[in-house]
Formats: sequence, structure tokens, C-alpha cells
Amino acid sequence: MNSKVDNGEWSSLGAEVPFRSESMRSIERIKELATDMKTAPEGTLSEDFKSGVYLFHSARVNEIEEIFESGEILNASEIYKRKIETKRKEMQEGGMSQQEIEGELRKIGVVRNSGQEGISWSVNGIEAMPGTRGEIAGFVAAPELVLRDDKLVIPSRPAPYELLQVSNNIDTKRFFEAKKQHEVWGYKELSLSESANVESGLMKLYMNIKNGDKPDRYQLYRSRLKEFDEMGGLSADELRKHFKILEDGHVKLDEDLHQQQFDEKYLPPAAVYMQALIDSDVFRGTLGENKSVAELVGMCGKYENLLPYILGQARKESKRYADIYEEEFEKVEKVGARVEDMYFVTNRKDLDKWIAIMEKTGHVPRGILLYDDAKIVRENFASDEPGDHAEMADEIGRVVMVDEGFWKNKLGMNVENIARAGTHGQVLKDSEVNHNIEVKMVDGKLEVIRL
Repeated sequence: MNSKVDNGEWSSLGAEVPFRSESMRSIERIKELATDMKTAPEGTLSEDFKSGVYLFHSARVNEIEEIFESGEILNASEIYKRKIETKRKEMQEGGMSQQEIEGELRKIGVVRNSGQEGISWSVNGIEAMPGTRGEIAGFVAAPELVLRDDKLVIPSRPAPYELLQVSNNIDTKRFFEAKKQHEVWGYKELSLSESANVESGLMKLYMNIKNGDKPDRYQLYRSRLKEFDEMGGLSADELRKHFKILEDGHVKLDEDLHQQQFDEKYLPPAAVYMQALIDSDVFRGTLGENKSVAELVGMCGKYENLLPYILGQARKESKRYADIYEEEFEKVEKVGARVEDMYFVTNRKDLDKWIAIMEKTGHVPRGILLYDDAKIVRENFASDEPGDHAEMADEIGRVVMVDEGFWKNKLGMNVENIARAGTHGQVLKDSEVNHNIEVKMVDGKLEVIRL
């Protein structure tokens, strides 16, 4: 058993189990559910995984403990709702007024990522393996046992092999098209650090203009948009490859702009938008015609009202996509996968610790899969250092008798050949991903549906 604290990752849940005789018998019964993946015959679990597809979800130790306490993996929006209600009840019992309660609840932030709308799974392959170093743990599920009325879709900016379990009422195409545009526009995203979206780039330019002449603040406020144009930028024709002016006059940006690395090839989304603004003739008769992006950036420093105007125009465009995204997000429902319907994955040395937590919480998985802890000890997600995801995928794939051709033959994608993006190449390039598919259970069988 692993008894170390590991920087506070382990809670006291397991340590406080009263070792009564019934508890010991319960623990022994749970131990009987364990299967050593290294020595188990190939296809040991194939009866449960009839489609040859497995879903893998890992997390940090403290988050895994929370899953056992609640009894299920939940999408983040559902966790947020429960957190709000728990906090509300505590404050009501504490005698706080309704006004005070609402004020405190507004302070509880929510991060909008793919985990908000659904549960993120690695499917028949693992590359994004979040976890606690040396103590990788997670859950493996057969879609036949956890999907029910939900569906699996490819999210925006997916990690390799990632599918997202979402409620069936979400309009997949509308939701993710709006979300990707929302991300590249960055509607009202205020940050001192520059992100790869229009709003962030324009705000950084504003700070550069206001503070760039102060040597002690120069690097902090240095705008990549200004650097881009000082280095020569791109021609108008090159910039036009990254946006479309739609029939209704609105602008749609290349969504891959949001996935860029901040290197010498970085193309500021704000520069692309400025070219779209020039092409839409909004400056006709005011600043003169046929201005270049470089000239427009320079003029922002000369005319103090110009950049706020450009930002205002950008927000009008981006709000359209933000509104669609919010409209679709309101439809997001609870998505859950019960502990009892899944297999728990852990290393041998931590088995007793996790069993104690299972006995304490009363939530026992369908089975326990033990991995080779002398080999698989490193997590991997948005990191320069490779983890042990391939070994984990191999061990799980062998015992479930995985369908090796699922991604290529069923989903129409060869993940290994898709270009990477993101700051560490941790996601797939969105434009090369086939988003027009849904995976559902139909009459007891896993079906891939083309949209």
C-alpha cells in the first residue's frame, strides 16, 4: 500500500476506515474484483466491451476521491450546479440574507472548457492522461454500459483519441461551430497575458500603446500584433486566406488561429480581423482607402479613439457567436457515468488505499484493473515531457480486445496522421478533424452517425 502523503493529494478518506470484521470481509470481497492487466489473458473483459471500444478517464488523486464520494463522473457544469446549491444551503443555514448569498455565489467562478458540457474520454487510445505523478488512476468504461441516452462527439480542440460524452439534446454542429468561433474571437476575454484570439490581441496592443514607452514595462506590455507588423507582416492576400466575409456582411475567422503556438510563425488573429475590417470598407471616407494592417496598427497609436472603435466592432462580431454558444450551452444537461458501471484502474502499490476508500464511500466499481506500476508512473497532458500513455493504452486494449481500426475505419480519421496544434502540440488541428459525427447506442449496438 502506498502510505505517503504526496503533497496532500491523498485525503484521509481511506485512513479513517474502521477495520471491523465486516469491513475486513468487505475489503477482501472488493479485492477479488482485481485483475492484473499484465498477466490476464488477452480479451479477459471482451464480454463487457462487445464493440471493441473502451472509454478511459483519468484525473488527479484528489479528483478521483471526489468521484468515489459522489458515486459518478460528472460534467463540470453539473458539478458547478451542485457546488452552488451546497454553498447556498450552507449560507442559508448560517443566517445570511438573500442579497448576501447572491453576492457570494457570484464569486464562484466557472471555467468554460470541454469538461463543462460533457465528460472527456480517451477512446481506444490514450495521449492526454491527466493525473498525479507516480499514482496514475482512472476509470475504464464500455460505452454500452455508460452511454444510455447520451452520445459521444468530437469536441473543439480535441486531444488525440478524445471523444466527449454529452447529452443528446445538444445540436452538435451548431454548438461546436459557435464555440470554436467564440474561442478565436475571445469575446470580452481580459487578460494581461496574450492569448490567440482577437480580443486579447487588441487589448495587448492597447496596453502596448499606453505603456510601451516605459522601459520597465516594455516586455510586460509588448504586443505581438505590433511585432508582427514591425517584422513585415503578411500581404493582404495572405491574410484573406484566414477569414471569410459572409453574405450577411459578418466575418467568420479561421478557427485554427486559436490553436497556434507563440513562435516566429504566429499569426495574430487581431491582424486577420483588421484586414477583414479594411475589406468591409468601414473606414471609407474617414482614414482613407486601401490602408494596410501595418498602417492601421500605426494609426492606432496616433488616434486615441481608433483602437477602441476597432475593439467595439470586433465585439459586435464576436457577440453573435458568443450568444449562439450561450444559447446552446443553456441546453447542456447532466452527464454522468456511475462508478458501479465502470472498471477502476490503479497501480498495485495503491490498491489497498483505494479499496479502503471504496469501502468508506460505498461505491464499488464493476472491477479493478491493476497496471504495471514499475512501468506506468507518469501523467501526460500539455507537457513537454512525454508520459506513459501508450503503455496504459496497450495494457487496457489487450484485456478488452480493442478494435484497432475504430478511428480509421469507423470514424474516418487516422489520428496519428493529423497535424498537431496547441502550445505543446497536445491537441489535434481542428480543421483536419471530422466533427460531423456522433456515436450513439442504437438498439443495443454502438453506431457511428454521419451528420
